[in-house]
Amino acid sequence: MNYTTGDTVVINHFGKNKVGRVTERISSKKGVKYIVASEDGRVIEDVMVDGNEVTPFINSRLTKSFNKHIENGN
Repeated sequence: MNYTTGDTVVINHFGKNKVGRVTERISSKKGVKYIVASEDGRVIEDVMVDGNEVTPFINSRLTKSFNKHIENGN
């Protein structure tokens, strides 16, 4: 899954899920990395999608569910 600047995402940071916005997208040899501004005001760098072996990572399933919930106004 690819995200663009301004997209709302759910990230797992040290075992806790947080909501944030993508502020930058960076292509690297290992794939696409993102910089995310989280809901608590922190800027988290080198975030990959569904990278369970690294922390932090964007959880694409939770992101999809969260964004669908927001769209439906629930």
